[in-house]
Amino acid sequence: MYIKRKDRSELVKFIQGKEEEINKFPNSFNEYFDEDNIKTISIDEWINLYQSNNNIVTIDLRSESEFDEDKLPNSVNFPILDNIERDEVGFLYKQFSPKAALFLAIKYADKKETLINNLVQIYNGKNIYVYCWRGGGRSSAGYLYLQKYGAQVIKIKGGYKAYRNNIHDQFYLSEQSERMKNGLLILTGLTGCGKTEIIEKMSDDFPVLDIEKAAGHASSLFGHIRYDLKNAIKPLSQANFENNLFQEIISKPNLRNYPFLSEGESKKISKFNIPGHFYDKMILSPTIKINSSIEKRVERIKTEYFSKFGAEAVYKTVENSAFFKKLLGNNKVLDLLELLKTNRDDEFIEWILVEYYDHRYAGKYKNIIAEIDNINIKDTIEEIASIMKHLSK
Repeated sequence: MYIKRKDRSELVKFIQGKEEEINKFPNSFNEYFDEDNIKTISIDEWINLYQSNNNIVTIDLRSESEFDEDKLPNSVNFPILDNIERDEVGFLYKQFSPKAALFLAIKYADKKETLINNLVQIYNGKNIYVYCWRGGGRSSAGYLYLQKYGAQVIKIKGGYKAYRNNIHDQFYLSEQSERMKNGLLILTGLTGCGKTEIIEKMSDDFPVLDIEKAAGHASSLFGHIRYDLKNAIKPLSQANFENNLFQEIISKPNLRNYPFLSEGESKKISKFNIPGHFYDKMILSPTIKINSSIEKRVERIKTEYFSKFGAEAVYKTVENSAFFKKLLGNNKVLDLLELLKTNRDDEFIEWILVEYYDHRYAGKYKNIIAEIDNINIKDTIEEIASIMKHLSK
């Protein structure tokens, strides 16, 4: 499709008329900003601060579109250059000179001084941590403007790119991470045995890694429904998914070095891939197999998937799934739809569990150190907690 090139004639005319002013600017932001007097911390130091206190004030100085793609946890957006301004500054950098780009960037930032002053008043007395894409001109400019109005401000070296590098190292390198010193403890078991409920109920007292929550999907044909019912914000990209996982790792201190409790998953969950070396570690991790009666499994699935508009969503999923029709045949799919139409939900769920999911249960996780019959969730959690405490020694 042909996209009309943006008309830059007014911008070019403006810049050409400012040649004398532009020539007074240095060739790089490092020369313009007093970098030696800017207080900085590394991304690791910021992560440690965040892990101790999720409510630290972190300001993302990138454009709105960059912020919408992804961000540091709990950060707020204050675009020192908005989408249009960033585009125009980038154009000047490529087509004219770094001086011209710096000149225009400063002009745009100067117009935001009142807003910056208001921002300082909002966070009065608190340390403000600022970052941009890679800790360059935008975060230096934001630092100096905020400092001008009395803020206690600290720049995060390397910016968002450093954060993504940290995430990559965590999930794709084979070395053991200090952030997960005691590794993982995996829960496996047939669909509906209560693994997700266990992880959710233990999350306040123990470190957990809820991979399905990070993906916004329960890793099955009907997996989207659980998170649709919760109105969950779902990741849009692989980077979003990885960031969600990493945020769970750094969301709270793990002073007793417990293993992270997680659920056994396949390599792919929805449209996302569980990162390479991390998935290998999952497969080899100590594993607890959770057992449950078919009656309890049906009850859990009904509670999770058939409330609100869930039953309608299940019906539509069966009706519209070409995969399901190919696998089971049209006649069987019609039989299943009839069960849903006539409110025989328990029969439908039991058939799906026994004849569909159970046949696909793959025992990839071989390092089973315990089996627990999940009859009473409170007792089950106590048994798992005991194992986690033992593994932390």
